[in-house]
Amino acid sequence: VGKDRMVPKQSTGQRGMFDLCLLSFFAPVCGFVMMYSFLPHKEIRFIFPALPMFNACAAYGMSRLHRVACPNSEEAESKNKHKINSPENGNSNWIARGMYLCGIGAIACTMMGNLLFVRLSSENYPGGVALERLRLHLETSIDLKAPSPLDVSGNALKIRPREWENVRVRIDVAAAMTGVSLFGQRSTSYRYYVNGDGEASLEGPFRIDKSGYEEENKNSMENGASSSKVYTHLLTEQPSVDGYHVIESVRGHPRLDVRKFRIATQDAIFILERNGW
Repeated sequence: VGKDRMVPKQSTGQRGMFDLCLLSFFAPVCGFVMMYSFLPHKEIRFIFPALPMFNACAAYGMSRLHRVACPNSEEAESKNKHKINSPENGNSNWIARGMYLCGIGAIACTMMGNLLFVRLSSENYPGGVALERLRLHLETSIDLKAPSPLDVSGNALKIRPREWENVRVRIDVAAAMTGVSLFGQRSTSYRYYVNGDGEASLEGPFRIDKSGYEEENKNSMENGASSSKVYTHLLTEQPSVDGYHVIESVRGHPRLDVRKFRIATQDAIFILERNGW
């Protein structure tokens, strides 16, 4: 019943060029988008609730144009009879066919644009990629938890080896805005492994500090704690920081290079490690 009310029947195929049956649905959505257009701060997510109705109206229009451009045998015979009585209808059919081809072209361009934007967006999260690569670097550079080394007399040495819990990472604003999430932080700061007895063991978490205006992100860096003795690793957009060396750089900031017909990127986030750590 709901479908019959939303999509009018077209058994005769004699509707005019313009169909206003969905105007009562389309007009309020256009008003909704227009009101949001006056906001100083605009984001595409604000109009997401309007997209389904726009798609429904466009689909209904394309279905009507498709019936004109590609009629079945019964509709073609009915239109031929009607065309004899009304020659002007032939011109409108050609117009409808042209509009139908334009609609098909618009759909094809939209699909190509979506594929292009998806490909570009895949290169737009260097912060999250940098966090994953830091995790891989730590797994290869930090041995599994073991007892402290002993000297000749059997006493524990004061020199502590690298430990998973001693890692402390600082993430700057650029890295936090390009893919670093709380889910990624939790998965990165823990390490699961199976010990020699076949039992599952857990190391971590290590501490991760993020720059930002939120209260939970205000850390000791404001009090001069940004020295090389505080953080073992940095995820930052700065290529060089005193007391640290670059482990790896992650490329980002994608753009379409029309001349070379490729997606161009540049170094966006740098993974830094404290010297002597």
